[in-house]
Order: sequence, then structure tokens, then C-alpha cells
Amino acid sequence: MHQMSLVWPILILIFKPLISTYLLISGLKIQLLLMKDKCFHDISITDIVKRAGVSRTAYYRNYDSKEDILRSVMKEIVDKVIVAMNLRLPISNTYEYWYSLFHMLKQHADSLQILLMANFGDALLSEIHSIMQSSVSKDSIQENYKSYFWSDAIYSVAASWIRDGMQQTAEEMAKICYQIIDRMNEDCHSTQKE
Repeated sequence: MHQMSLVWPILILIFKPLISTYLLISGLKIQLLLMKDKCFHDISITDIVKRAGVSRTAYYRNYDSKEDILRSVMKEIVDKVIVAMNLRLPISNTYEYWYSLFHMLKQHADSLQILLMANFGDALLSEIHSIMQSSVSKDSIQENYKSYFWSDAIYSVAASWIRDGMQQTAEEMAKICYQIIDRMNEDCHSTQKE
């Protein structure tokens, strides 16, 4: 917590001279995410614009609320995870598949922890559902439920790992998930033979 308090002034020095809208928006996101010393709901727009060194007018040109910043951060992260994993059905159970998930989540750990602490878990899951549903035929009820099954399972494991402080490495988590699915497949095949 104290390390982050020391970092934000450096980030402001880096970002303040850059005026473009893109950097303004990025700066606002960074400022909100760096405010770990306060509960999200206790952070005011005034806190954000003061720390970012921007005006309220500039802020409101880009966002309606501080939740909009979190939604924007969430969408960026989910999109990056989806691209990294090629998260579509069918799920391919390979070590590389699972490693790409946990490696990408680790890169965005601070932002994801804040999103979860700010009760954005349902929004994260909804975003994952939406993306997974886009690859499913609307005519297949089984594929529809399969999509929900996988997106909920992936979200639950990832959210638990993040909330628990990511005690296991991305490599360990990839191995765990791979083995779980592999054993489930073995159990299904052995049950079918009987």
C-alpha cells in the first residue's frame, strides 16, 4: 500500500506533460487504480482529478462516473485475456491454454483486485459470458449452456486465485487446471466404458 503511494507522484510527472485525450483517459484510470489506500466507494471524483492533475471538465468529457473508469479498465483486461487465450468454444485443455490465462491475469493483478473489491465481479462474469456467447450457435441449447458452464468455471477459479493473493504461480495454476480437466475427461471415459 505504501509503495503505491510513492509511485503515483512519479506517474503524474510522467503523464502530466502529455495532453492528448488518450493519455488523459489512461491517467484517470491509473489514478483511480492507484488509490488503494481508500475503499472504492469512498473515492470522490475530486480525489481522482486532483491526483491526476486534470480538471473536472476534462474528466466529465470522457466519463460520467468513476464506475465508468472501472468498466473501461475491465473491458480492456477481458479483451486482452480473451485474445491471449483465444477464449472460445470448444475449450482446448492444454497446459499452454491455462498458462496464457493465468499469465495474463497476473499481469493485470492490481486492476483485477480493485475490480473485485469494488464489487465488479458480476460485471466481469457478464463480460466473459457475452464474449463466450458470441461464439455459440443460438440454435444449440447444449452449446449455450456449455458456454455458461465454462465461463463460470474459469471466472470462479480465476477470481478465487486473485482474491487469495495469487499464492500459486501462473505455471502452478495452469498445471492444476489442466490436471482437473484431464482427470474429469478420464473419469467420463472410464464411466462410459462400464
